[in-house]
Amino acid sequence: MERIRTLLLFIMIILADCAVWAQPYDLFFPTDESPDSLTKEVRDLHDIERDLAIEKLTREPNKVDAYIELGDLRRRQGKLQEAKRFYEMALKISPDNYLANQGLMQTHYLLGEFQEARQRMDNVIELDPLSLDEKTDFNKYRLQLQQEARAGVCIYEDDRDINEIMYFGELTFPGTEYRKLRTNIRYEQWSFKDNFQKLNFNVLQGGVRYEFNDNSHISGTVAPEMFDNNDNINGYSFDAMAGTDNLKLAVKYSHGGFKENIFTLRNRYEEDNTSITIFGDLHPRTRLIQTISLSEISDDNSKRRYDTEVIYSIFKKKAPFMTASLRFYQSSYEYQADENGNFLNYWAPSDYKGGELTLTWERSIGSKWWWGLDTKYTYNQYRFDTVDDVNDSGVGASVFVNYKLAGGDVYASFADRINGYFRERRVDIQGAFNF
Repeated sequence: MERIRTLLLFIMIILADCAVWAQPYDLFFPTDESPDSLTKEVRDLHDIERDLAIEKLTREPNKVDAYIELGDLRRRQGKLQEAKRFYEMALKISPDNYLANQGLMQTHYLLGEFQEARQRMDNVIELDPLSLDEKTDFNKYRLQLQQEARAGVCIYEDDRDINEIMYFGELTFPGTEYRKLRTNIRYEQWSFKDNFQKLNFNVLQGGVRYEFNDNSHISGTVAPEMFDNNDNINGYSFDAMAGTDNLKLAVKYSHGGFKENIFTLRNRYEEDNTSITIFGDLHPRTRLIQTISLSEISDDNSKRRYDTEVIYSIFKKKAPFMTASLRFYQSSYEYQADENGNFLNYWAPSDYKGGELTLTWERSIGSKWWWGLDTKYTYNQYRFDTVDDVNDSGVGASVFVNYKLAGGDVYASFADRINGYFRERRVDIQGAFNF
């Protein structure tokens, strides 16, 4: 009898242990991905206890904070309509509350209410001066939210007597069903002038971009270049980026016309370019960028270029004051002459290298005006058609200004700077409106 009681007790202990270990791990440590109903109930109990603790804050000074806390909680739970209601209740008491406006903006975005999200974003920007990182985040949101029409003109000239005028119009559409998807259509009209020769052509471009998250995306573009006599160059490009918050890798491949001068365009020279860029933040104010570019030209020549850049942001009283950029580069073509020994009709240096230091100041005036100034010092060394090195240096500057309208913006810039072995001047004017 004693042996039977001992055996029964042993079996009961085994069954109890099995029952305990049969419970999912998430029952004791619940997570959002826990699939079983009992774990969901445990998680909901934690949420209910938090709700009750928050709702005890019924005194006037704490009511806004309570509504925001509840809105944040409902948004994390995916109960977006409830979150929207709590944020709106907070804003009835305190219309200028930054956190309530920010939470409502994010809720509108998650609901696919892009127009409301844009309007709420404008409120957030006006209520709080943004740091450089916050501006970057908001610009990402804008790109995803904006259904935008943009048009403008770019006028370019340099000391080689090359002139370009480019007019463009562009439409950008965010995805409605797929918020990570964005498409655009762009038309460009180019007018080339090289000394006394002229050439016109058009570019019709269509592109699509898919953002997996803030650190990774893929995109593709088709951009045929259309010349007279129904002669075309089938331009296109692909690019992708992936990485972490601190380190990213970007790769781009493009095919199009080789626009070095009017000779290369008239003879329909084409260029295949592949660029690989690695960039990361050494700390919150310093970024390092390394780019390698490999180009193959249809006349059997090839080009290699290496760029290293360090960007540092200087703050004054916790606001962006100045950005300093130091860049070093080296570039060379494989051939400087054709098979008959004649120098190529476009610049093909055997060893072109240099560096430039750029200082940028940017300021906002109220919530409508924004302006900036770039100053740049450039030093170059290269060989042209002799064995002797040529050294040149110079300073340049560019000024840019932006004015924000009720439903868009107007942007203009003027630049006069050293680029390669020549000095260039450029004027850009463009405007956009949202619809």
